[in-house]
Amino acid sequence: MKAIVSGGAGFIGSHLVERLIDDGHDVVVLDNFSTGRRENLGHIKSKKLKVAEVDIRGGAGSELEKYFYNIDWVFHLAALADIVPSIQRPIDYHKANADGTFNVLEASRRAGVKRFVYAASSSCYGIPKKYPTKETDPIDTRYPYALTKYAGELYVLNWNRIYGLPTVSLRLFNVYGPRSRTSGTYGM
Repeated sequence: MKAIVSGGAGFIGSHLVERLIDDGHDVVVLDNFSTGRRENLGHIKSKKLKVAEVDIRGGAGSELEKYFYNIDWVFHLAALADIVPSIQRPIDYHKANADGTFNVLEASRRAGVKRFVYAASSSCYGIPKKYPTKETDPIDTRYPYALTKYAGELYVLNWNRIYGLPTVSLRLFNVYGPRSRTSGTYGM
């Protein structure tokens, strides 16, 4: 399989890249390194890995699309995270999380990828009234970060329904481990 991992130099993305390479797949990492770190991938020594410094906010039809041809699966993890900065910089979050997701979806659709996996966020539930939170619990996007991640999820589900792009959306909860950030709200 040939896969793209957008945000592949980030915490979650770098672990996914490592697993895909270990399983024998060819991987193209697309990352603008605004929050991802090159050292997260530095230990992976493989000819099956290609790292491209690309900004997904560039738009459909931009240089972004050239990476998607002959790709089987796209794992879209690129995003800006954190609640407080999203309140301070909502435009940046919309461009990265909503517009960026739109651009990656369109590049995937145009190239005919076989599967699109989106890293959504449990933040779309707001502050749940009960735990554990169920997928059917009400959506309550309280912050720009949550809203932009949920908007991305709606784009993903619509591209499946309208264009037949095979998609999966994963609402991740509190992911942690080696290489995770230790600063900011999530680092705590």
